[in-house]
Amino acid sequence: MKIKQGPLKCWDIYAMHLVEQSKSFTVREDIKALSILKDKYKWNFNIADMLSNKAFDAIVLTSIDREILWVNKGFTKMTGYSTKFALGKQPSFLQGEKTTKASLDAIKTGLQQQSPFTNQIINYKKNGSLYNCELHIYPLKNKADTVTHFIAIEKELRLF
Repeated sequence: MKIKQGPLKCWDIYAMHLVEQSKSFTVREDIKALSILKDKYKWNFNIADMLSNKAFDAIVLTSIDREILWVNKGFTKMTGYSTKFALGKQPSFLQGEKTTKASLDAIKTGLQQQSPFTNQIINYKKNGSLYNCELHIYPLKNKADTVTHFIAIEKELRLF
């Protein structure tokens, strides 16, 4: 007697659950790391709210001078660059030939105004391929209301 077998749909459902659980764990890991930095630099913002309300692939923390101080694991996954390589550099190392002057100017203006802003930019991965990146950049202020750092919440968008 031959038994007919169909697809195990319950595994599909369970796999989707595991993917969501993994994303949730990653966000909690990012929140924990940023909470430690928040305490160190005495920032005045709610990390959990910021990260829980946005779909993102990568997070980049820079000093006021735009030196990269911390990136999450998603940064490495999205760009191919290791944390060790990125630390101490400016995010401009991701830019290249097809990065537009207009997007660079908009980012420069947003940083100078020291208020939250959103922009899109063409960046380059370690393997040389380009990607369209949506940036949500927030100034991080200390208790004296002075901007000390910037945090970029980044999402890779489909190319054109």
